[in-house]
Amino acid sequence: MAMVLSVPGNASDVAGVPGNNKYVIKVATFSSTYADAALTATQLGLESVHIVIAQSESVGYVAQYDYTNEELHLYYADYDASADGALVKASGTTAVTVRILAFGR
Repeated sequence: MAMVLSVPGNASDVAGVPGNNKYVIKVATFSSTYADAALTATQLGLESVHIVIAQSESVGYVAQYDYTNEELHLYYADYDASADGALVKASGTTAVTVRILAFGR
């Protein structure tokens, strides 16, 4: 399978030189009733987002950033993958904490 790499959005194509790019580290805590959570550049203290690395601190959940809709989604493993696929979007039954590392301008 072929793969194509490209530069996302307005990120610069320079490896290893941060220039005027910034990074922030945040913790997002979802309450026990949540849907997709808005996560914009402004909320992160940035003008634009180049990349978001999100890791759930709560066992059993996977966090994923939706760049198009600027939302943070939570998923859990579906042990019966034939029904919904490997991961299912969580609808909220328990509080979940996600650690976020975001790079942008």
